[in-house]
Amino acid sequence: MRSFFGIMLLAVSVCVSLSGCSGGSDGEARTFDPKKDMSHDAEHGHVHGHEHGHDHGPNGGDLIELGAEEYHAEALFDEEHHKVVLFILDGEAKKAVPIEAKEIIVELPGKDAPVTHALTAAPQEGEAEGTSSRFELASEELIDAFHDNPKTVGKFKITINGKEFTGDLKHDHDDHGHEHKHDEKK
Repeated sequence: MRSFFGIMLLAVSVCVSLSGCSGGSDGEARTFDPKKDMSHDAEHGHVHGHEHGHDHGPNGGDLIELGAEEYHAEALFDEEHHKVVLFILDGEAKKAVPIEAKEIIVELPGKDAPVTHALTAAPQEGEAEGTSSRFELASEELIDAFHDNPKTVGKFKITINGKEFTGDLKHDHDDHGHEHKHDEKK
């Protein structure tokens, strides 16, 4: 009898673990409950209070989670103009969130020491003076860093409403459906 209940408990645990991040039968997303949630995400403290594909933001760029999806950054890589643009967005990755910052420093691994690049504030229309939700830098060197090594990850820190967040900036070459000049050299 004991082993029957043990097998049933294991089967129920596997079913709950395989349910992942999806919601109930009505398709709504659920929030993390540490007493009930046995999924892989729960073990790592990930909170999913909404659904989005974790791919593209409102400007067509790659989304970067900040905190437990409290905010997002959206990264655009403009190959033609050698420009990197970061947008700061809300937790739903839909609305711009202007912050009080003149620049965002992106740190990339270097040969002997980290290499930093400053993306400067480029406020969007209607944003209060001294705030910006858009930061950009035209730099062939920065664009090339992501092409020369597709595994390159840049780190940046920003403060939103008094709380510091860290983000990983990377460029997914396979997701854009366009050719890169770097790829043509091969």
